[in-house]
Amino acid sequence: MTTTPARPRGVDPLNTMMGVRVLAMSPAGTDLTAAAGVRFHDHRGRTTLASVGVLADSAVAGAFFASVPAGNRTVVSQLTAVATAPLPDAGVLTATAATDHLDLESGTGLSVGTITADGATRVHLLARSVVVSRAARDDIHLAPGPTTDFPAPDPVTPIDGAAGRAVVEGIAGGSVSGGPLAGLVGLTVTDISRDTVTATLRPEPWMSNQVGSVQGGILFAAAALTNGLLAQTLTAPGQDYALQDQTVDYVRSPAVDGPPITALARVVRAGRRIVLIESALSGPGGVLLARTTATAQLTGQRQVERAMIEKWS
Repeated sequence: MTTTPARPRGVDPLNTMMGVRVLAMSPAGTDLTAAAGVRFHDHRGRTTLASVGVLADSAVAGAFFASVPAGNRTVVSQLTAVATAPLPDAGVLTATAATDHLDLESGTGLSVGTITADGATRVHLLARSVVVSRAARDDIHLAPGPTTDFPAPDPVTPIDGAAGRAVVEGIAGGSVSGGPLAGLVGLTVTDISRDTVTATLRPEPWMSNQVGSVQGGILFAAAALTNGLLAQTLTAPGQDYALQDQTVDYVRSPAVDGPPITALARVVRAGRRIVLIESALSGPGGVLLARTTATAQLTGQRQVERAMIEKWS
């Protein structure tokens, strides 16, 4: 990767890296845009819930932050994203959010929002945020970071016709690319068992939020990527999967210069079409940083069943 002169202080490295632009942020709500494109695709070459984690977190976090008295710091404590339609693989995404409930006495509130593309709603957002006593860390959050030069996106390995478990095993073994987004955020698959997938996330300074810890959208993306891979292990050749929703409860804030974060996803229940998944993001010694629940839909089931009937008839 080539380098260019450092950007002026005050430009957000996280938003720069993830293609997010803040158009408006006030007590009335937030309006943001983000690019959809190859840099944010999963290993199948698609835009998914993982791709919009930073956009989603920034939208709802900004809405709550702008609603509380000046001088306060805030963080999202829970974020839910529900897909209502597929996200486009290229183009511009728009996120809007507003604070729906604010309790200044307890320092908590709810924000709701949407992510749209081509005039259609693609994702619904709901978040709970809290006021925190931590000071702003502009020395970390606004430190020089990425400019206009980015790492070349990891390639997408053709996987048509392969069983899902074989694909994920290939990602873990290095014969199949983990995809551009996983490469961008430094997520690697380290272990696969009968009903779990384990991955690690490497924190980087550019991932910082305003209080100097890893932004919740990065953790959301890491969990969604891992949960999605777990769902893929359950697919047969010709089947596909889509993460339909994910809720993240943020427990502790990991440091951007801290050790790798472990993401462990586990199948709670696997039906013919719907898979319930829960996962945990942990630090050294198993310290819980975030927990997630997600729902994945398996698609192409009828075609697979028809192929099996023809094979054995």
